Amino acid sequence: MHSPVSDPVLDTVLPRWPFPAAPAREPGDIAAVETGGAEWARRLGLIDSGDPRHPLRRLCAGELVSHGYPRADTGIRVLITQWTMWYFNLDDHFEDGAAGAGAAAADRAAAPLRRLVDAARHREPLPVPEDALQRALADLLERTAQHMAPVQFGELLAHLDDYFTSLVVESDYRARGVLPGVDSYIALRRDTGPVLPLLDFVEQAESVRLPARFYGTPEYTEMIGCAADIASWINDLCSVSKELDRPDAYNLVVLLHRLENMSLQDAATETLDRIEQRVRSLKQALKQAGGPTGTGGPYTAGEKAALETWADGLLSFQNHVEWYLRHSRYDRDEPRSEVPA
Repeated sequence: MHSPVSDPVLDTVLPRWPFPAAPAREPGDIAAVETGGAEWARRLGLIDSGDPRHPLRRLCAGELVSHGYPRADTGIRVLITQWTMWYFNLDDHFEDGAAGAGAAAADRAAAPLRRLVDAARHREPLPVPEDALQRALADLLERTAQHMAPVQFGELLAHLDDYFTSLVVESDYRARGVLPGVDSYIALRRDTGPVLPLLDFVEQAESVRLPARFYGTPEYTEMIGCAADIASWINDLCSVSKELDRPDAYNLVVLLHRLENMSLQDAATETLDRIEQRVRSLKQALKQAGGPTGTGGPYTAGEKAALETWADGLLSFQNHVEWYLRHSRYDRDEPRSEVPA
């Protein structure tokens, strides 16, 4: 596993990367998932042409999803790929478009999406979508509800609400030209990427059901939070060179570099140290959940097995760094430190 360009951040961390390389997949299998995503995006209006350079085509979301959910069947991976394409499309609206011009604009952009989520929560007819982004979300909500238990679907909807809120908060930071402190960033970063809603599909990917009483326990919150932090910080490590030139870069490595006067290499090492600590915390929370003092227990042998399978799926979700190294969304020039190394 290596970076295709000279990159002091990745050259620092890849030799001690704590996760395996992406699992091998048959090219035809990934192609089927990619096709399922692209045809859906075109039908719903997210892709409006056959241009192979369209960002959602170049994203190769099906490959990313196939890496992160290695045991999921094709149908579930297609659904997750469609969600992934929708998230990336929405993220671009906020990061580079008018929706991210400030808190007020972000609130207006998020409001119709919140109404769709709220209607789904109350099992009411969904509002009539006004554009392709809303049509796609309505379609995803209706189909996803058929795959998830009510408690799990409710968790997904809560995570979507938090995601929309975080996009508004981040837009406000950007508009005011303010960088959050490292601790504030870490709290916000868990929601600004759509990692938590994507982690909600691990049960489907692993073909297990978590005990309903496990949701909301400290162990559940710790485990899924750790997994979200890990995935978010992997993204930060792999996107430094893309984001370093932005004055409003919301990236843990860049913030450690700027606010704590670290070299990029030291900031990358610190970020990887934090990732490894989160892995240990996730495993400790699993051990706690299955033990005699777990707050949701006592669990049956079958329920404990489901928890262990789910935890393994949370960690398998992290096995996608190869996608970052291979694809153009995070094209890298060699990043240069802003402070002396």
